[in-house]
Amino acid sequence: MEGTIGSKGLVKKTELVRIMTDALISLGFNGIATDLQNQSGVNLLDPTLRHFLDEAKRKEWNSCVKLVQEEEEGLQVRDEKVARFLLLEQIFLDFLKDDNLDDALNTLQEEMTPLGVKRRRLEKLPSKFVFADSGEERFTEVTRKVRKLFPPAAIVPEGRLVRLLEESLYHQMRDCDYHNAPDTDMSLCFDHCCWKSKIPSKTVQTLVGHTDEVWFLKFSNNGKYLASSSKDNTAIIWEINAEGGEFSMKHKLEGHEKPVVVVLWSPDDQQVITCGENEVIKRWDVGSGQCLQTYGRVDVGSISCGWLHDGSGIIGAMADRRIYLWNLDGTEIEHEQGQRGQKIYDVAMTSDGKWLVSVGREQNEISLFDRVTRGETVIQVEGMVTSFSLSRDDKYLLVNLITQEIHVWMIDGRREPRRVYKFSGHKRSRFVIRSCFGGYDDNFIASGSEDSQVYIWHTDFEKGPCCVLPGHGGAVNCVSWNPTDLHMLASASDDKTIRIWGLDLE
Repeated sequence: MEGTIGSKGLVKKTELVRIMTDALISLGFNGIATDLQNQSGVNLLDPTLRHFLDEAKRKEWNSCVKLVQEEEEGLQVRDEKVARFLLLEQIFLDFLKDDNLDDALNTLQEEMTPLGVKRRRLEKLPSKFVFADSGEERFTEVTRKVRKLFPPAAIVPEGRLVRLLEESLYHQMRDCDYHNAPDTDMSLCFDHCCWKSKIPSKTVQTLVGHTDEVWFLKFSNNGKYLASSSKDNTAIIWEINAEGGEFSMKHKLEGHEKPVVVVLWSPDDQQVITCGENEVIKRWDVGSGQCLQTYGRVDVGSISCGWLHDGSGIIGAMADRRIYLWNLDGTEIEHEQGQRGQKIYDVAMTSDGKWLVSVGREQNEISLFDRVTRGETVIQVEGMVTSFSLSRDDKYLLVNLITQEIHVWMIDGRREPRRVYKFSGHKRSRFVIRSCFGGYDDNFIASGSEDSQVYIWHTDFEKGPCCVLPGHGGAVNCVSWNPTDLHMLASASDDKTIRIWGLDLE
């Protein structure tokens, strides 16, 4: 059954039959697998190899060594010395287990040492006996190592067909510009392709409630609410109707004397904090809309704010170039990070509470302050940072630069921070423009723009945006992707409105 099949002639018939046989056995169709081998004349395993594996399972290691050493009808391996050593090692360990020290020593000196294995490997042999696994575990480990020495096509790797099919689906998914659907939507029965209709690109509702420019907005963690803040000195909590899917105003939060820069949700979505521009920070109850606490220092205004990772306190980036931490009752928490050499522009804490992330207004750097070690990691970027946001898993940092570029940095803590993506296309010359991660598995980046449009990029394609959404009548200052609805995006604009974007199914 020689030859190949397929339009490109890349698939060997014998390999395909063997892979199919393995898949049938893994699915429990042993009888069908036997029929396939009989009819095709292609065995899943070469008879010599099957004999070797049977002998290994019975721990007949001497027989296995002979099969490896035979030149004509023996087992073909890529490195005979390594294979023999692995098998002789088992013989040595069995002798030690039976207290047969003479034969163990003889095996070591007469058969293993001449193979030229590194001395350090030989010195580890006694410890392998002390920490010896059960017989079945030893068999599995030995055969796993010996299998690596067989020619590539000698043994079909376990689950090979499933792995090939999964890789095919994965590559189709990653090559799709608009992939914004759960993996369960993938099918083997047709080539995968998400059309632009999978991206929120149609205005499904316009929210009117602010009387001046809307500077910031953020969906709640459960996706049921949206909070916005404005130059009109207020913030608004919007609630989505479970039946119709439309937002309505729940509370208008009034009490600031200056524009509200940001509004942020507590981890449990029960409270929000608002930061007045060079003013104070306020904490509000979402249920009642009442102000619960005000935070700040005498004659020192706030620049930005954030929540402690567990919702137990408040972070304030203040005009005196310091970061302050408060308990919910307003008492200060000891914080050893000193005064910055520049005005702090934005601040946030990772969800595990380990890192305090901040950026300064003048210098091209981002600070990662380790709250455990009290050490600091500084990321140098290619231009002044105008805003940043963290991915939900805290592994990535999304950075907006004055150069009209958006950079993505990996900051997972296992290695030095490094830039992994760079995007451009949106417009920014005067204002603070904010971006966000979103969509399925946070595979998209959305950003506002001074040209009154929303820009969306797929993170796997460092090219132009995959979608540009017109509709606003002024600069788009901020965007937020609903964390629980892949197909809902919100944008805030100087035109005093908020747009809710959904799927265009027409």
